[in-house]
Amino acid sequence: MSISICYAVIYILEACILWQYCRNLFSSKYTRQREATYLFLGYSVLFAGSFFDNYRINIVLFFLINLICIFIIYQLKPLTALFHALFITISMLLSEICILGVLSYFGPDFYEKRAYFRNLLILSVISKLLYFLILQYTSIYIKQRITREFSFNKSTLFLNIIPILSAFIALVLATVCTKISLPLILDVLISISAILLLAINIFLAWFHTSTQDKNQQFLEMQLLLQKEYDTALYFDALQQQDEKQKILIHDIRKHLLSIADLNEKGDSNKIATYIYQIIQSSDLQDAVQICDNNLLNTILYRIRQRCKASGTSFLTDIRSGCTDFLSEYDLTSLFSNLLENAIDATKNIPDSYIELNITPHSDKKIIITMINSCRKNPFSNNSKRLATTKKNKLRHGYGMKSIQRVVDKYEGDSRFYYNDENYTFHTILILKRIQPEDN
Repeated sequence: MSISICYAVIYILEACILWQYCRNLFSSKYTRQREATYLFLGYSVLFAGSFFDNYRINIVLFFLINLICIFIIYQLKPLTALFHALFITISMLLSEICILGVLSYFGPDFYEKRAYFRNLLILSVISKLLYFLILQYTSIYIKQRITREFSFNKSTLFLNIIPILSAFIALVLATVCTKISLPLILDVLISISAILLLAINIFLAWFHTSTQDKNQQFLEMQLLLQKEYDTALYFDALQQQDEKQKILIHDIRKHLLSIADLNEKGDSNKIATYIYQIIQSSDLQDAVQICDNNLLNTILYRIRQRCKASGTSFLTDIRSGCTDFLSEYDLTSLFSNLLENAIDATKNIPDSYIELNITPHSDKKIIITMINSCRKNPFSNNSKRLATTKKNKLRHGYGMKSIQRVVDKYEGDSRFYYNDENYTFHTILILKRIQPEDN
């Protein structure tokens, strides 16, 4: 009975490991509740198959159930589901064989009858920790290759080291159990501790993935709000410009009559001054349309208004159709971060300017260049790494990472350098005109 309970717990944890692996890589067709239900049903079949006590049957069942679950629950093609089911099965086999060989070599009395249940449990936990570690690292690697996004940081490193440390602790427990005869109560506590050790690792991975998902959703919400704000500002400016031009059109007859009176008097100097005043009127100067991409236009207009308020010149040359291949999310991330950084760099600099150019580099590429005034070299300690100037280092410095994410996604190249002679920072980005799959 105790061994059956042990197997039931192990199969539940195996289902959780598969779920974590699939969450890292695939998009589900169903809600999480339905995902959990299908996985529970599939692994219930595996648990029932374990009573045959036939290793070959268990392997075949494990492969088939994983294949069916992956194909039914997630949005995958049959061959892709087959590949991942084979990889998962091979990983499980290798982890069990590896740990079995190690423990058989270092602990020949590991399967001694009195402590068989405890040792079987420890063996299962160590092998599943190795199995979990293989799938976790593999899913992270595959995801980075697919999205071309490198999201490795200290917290990720710590979380990925935990399974290794847990496996080491489990091995120490196994060694102690084989060398020392322990009372029954300690055997039970060690068995429970081993299961909890595996469960904690799976929970931490799930929690980390959920946190990343929520952070991504929060970032997307911020970008959406920024887009809505820019759009509202843009249309408000359109309305104001339209109102000003209607007033100018309404008054144009009066202006023409005044010019005619001056002409009759032969006062050419006053006529020239009058016409110059009309031409220089803000009603004619404030062009709201900057480029032919509506979303980019709203972003650029907001930046231009901020530059005007701070006394910074904002010059643009955006060629038609250059940014049409960029998704709204990537376009907002790229240009909002580029221009926000440029505005921060030009603060409190007399006669500062920002110059943005987007031109075709070839039929398949575009080139984005930006030059902005910058009083201080932003590269840290003569290195090639850009350092944030914000006081809170933990909450800032992600703008350049977001820019690089977009560059990598569109298989592009980037170069940043500082010109000490004229105190300017230069940005050069080359992007391919591709349509990456949504991840």
